[in-house]
Amino acid sequence: MRARIPASTLKRLEALEQARGQRKVVALFPELMPVDEWGAIASNMQAELKANIKKDCPPEYDKGDLYQIVFLASC
Repeated sequence: MRARIPASTLKRLEALEQARGQRKVVALFPELMPVDEWGAIASNMQAELKANIKKDCPPEYDKGDLYQIVFLASC
């Protein structure tokens, strides 16, 4: 049996969240960058993946020489 939440309770909760100024994160997208820069990142990550497949261990993308993609929140 599923619990039902009344619509009035949901409306009050939504009003409270808006009053606090909270915003819900809907999705995360990588920041836009030039194609050449994106290609360099992809080739570095591909090289890391290929090297680790031969070693039979998971890739470590967070190493210092690999670029970390910055995700932007969409609210």
